[in-house]
Formats: sequence, structure tokens, C-alpha cells
Amino acid sequence: MLDFLWLFVVMMGPALLAGAIAYAVIGQRRLSGEYRDYRDAATRQLYRKNEAAGAAEGAGCYHGSRKLPLLGS
Repeated sequence: MLDFLWLFVVMMGPALLAGAIAYAVIGQRRLSGEYRDYRDAATRQLYRKNEAAGAAEGAGCYHGSRKLPLLGS
């Protein structure tokens, strides 16, 4: 009986995990065009704000109280 229980646990664990992953992938929705445009505009605005702050303070970006160098500079 104990062997059957372990067989059940070992076989059903991966099956349940695969089912949960499949459910998440199937349930993932695509962004609408309007929301994608809004997201892209907000991202561009954040990049412009960061570039303006970098030009005023010197090259780099701030993370908390530490100044981090920009990549490629």
C-alpha cells in the first residue's frame, strides 16, 4: 500500500505541475493595441526623464541612494 502511495505522489506531482503551467499559458491574454500604445508612451516618458536627470547630474542612474553607471558609457 505504501508503495502505491509513493507511486501516486511521484506520478501526480509532475502531472499537476504540468497542468498548472498549461493553464497559465493558455490563460495568458494578449495586450490590446490601445494598452500597448499607452505602455510604450509611458516607457518613453520614463526614459526621457531618466536621460534628462542624467544630463543634469552626469552620466549614470540612481538606484536608491547609490549612483549606478549607465551601460555602454
